[in-house]
Amino acid sequence: MVDKINRKRYFSNLYFFATISIFTIFFIEYIEFLVDTLLGEKKLEIFNFFILNISVFLAYFSLVFFRKKTKVPTKKVRNYLIVIFALAIINFLFISENYNLIIQILIIDLGCIYIIFQICKTFDQNPSNWLGLIRFDIKKSKYFLYYFWAWPLIIFWALIVEYLNIEALKNSSYTQDIVEALNNNYIIIFFLACIVAPLSEEIIFRGFIFKIIRQKYSTSIAIIINSFLFGIIHLSPSAIIPASILGAALSIIRIKTNSVYGSIIIHSLHNLFALLITTQAL
Repeated sequence: MVDKINRKRYFSNLYFFATISIFTIFFIEYIEFLVDTLLGEKKLEIFNFFILNISVFLAYFSLVFFRKKTKVPTKKVRNYLIVIFALAIINFLFISENYNLIIQILIIDLGCIYIIFQICKTFDQNPSNWLGLIRFDIKKSKYFLYYFWAWPLIIFWALIVEYLNIEALKNSSYTQDIVEALNNNYIIIFFLACIVAPLSEEIIFRGFIFKIIRQKYSTSIAIIINSFLFGIIHLSPSAIIPASILGAALSIIRIKTNSVYGSIIIHSLHNLFALLITTQAL
């Protein structure tokens, strides 16, 4: 009975994290829309404005609902939302348009990590320890080899897509679009792709989400669910399966090394490799 209550509590916190993350994304989009409209940079499209309003309202209602099922203080959530609002206003009003995207990514990623730590404080007095952010034993770097079994599967998937000629799942210009959106500033791109993304995504997926899912399901099922969610957040249809396979390898590395730092290192190197390939193609 106690285990069932604890599992329910863990998943309530997971739902709260998901809803406040979604709200943050919609809220920032909403502020950008309002700023652009008020400054005359974008025409007011009633339908889009209506949909955005509904999305923000539903996301906010959901986060309030699930917050009540957690032990995260209301004051912490309120302060978080105030800071997000202030940073978004500053970003879209006073920061050069060339840097809007990087600031937006940082707000979302750092905001997610902040919320995760607030949640984990209700689980353990040492949230870093609960998340698996503990010292990495260099002797366990041998488990990095699990990363390489992902490549044959990714290549096999690419061959299937090519053979069946599935256009929607063929390589898209998603990565190139991001590089171009950042004006080919490779210092910023490296910072986001090889430092910010691995840190935030591994803390979120291999640290927080994976551990909560394991409270209810077996390790194998947890790896599958966590990896699929990791694939979904990459947005591009062509990236979902490859990212899911990568996510599975990173999950295994996290388990074998008993540290999220292990998966962070491999994730960072993977993104560096992908970045080098992308820049060569441009």
